[in-house]
Amino acid sequence: MTDKTARSERLIGIVRHWADIYAQICTRSQHSEITAADFEPIAELVATDDFSRIGIYKDEADWPVCLEKYLQFAGTSLWSGKLRCINAVGNVVFQELEETITRPQGENVIYTMSVYEFNDEDKVTALRVYMQQAQDIDNVLILGTDGR
Repeated sequence: MTDKTARSERLIGIVRHWADIYAQICTRSQHSEITAADFEPIAELVATDDFSRIGIYKDEADWPVCLEKYLQFAGTSLWSGKLRCINAVGNVVFQELEETITRPQGENVIYTMSVYEFNDEDKVTALRVYMQQAQDIDNVLILGTDGR
């Protein structure tokens, strides 16, 4: 196995681990209040001083703002992600998910493509999220929006 292949597999593993942690947090939030401390395992995967997230409406967030949005979303929604495709090229991982978001108003399925960029220490420095959803969805709080 080449170093390039080993790094690709390692970065893919980090992205999958992030999704697993997030799903666990959302599940816990249904039974107890969550705090920023619950996101510490994700923060360990992030270059928190050099992080930028661009959401589906081109909204930008550094790590503290992103964490605030994660807290808001996880506290109101049960989330699960079914992996459709994942691939790494250089220091970038492309992940396509079929996400199910369950809120008191109902359940919605959306498709997302997330692009994770890593530094040389295998920490996430950038995350860009792209999304597809049905036109009639009105009860999903999308991370990074004003609740539309």
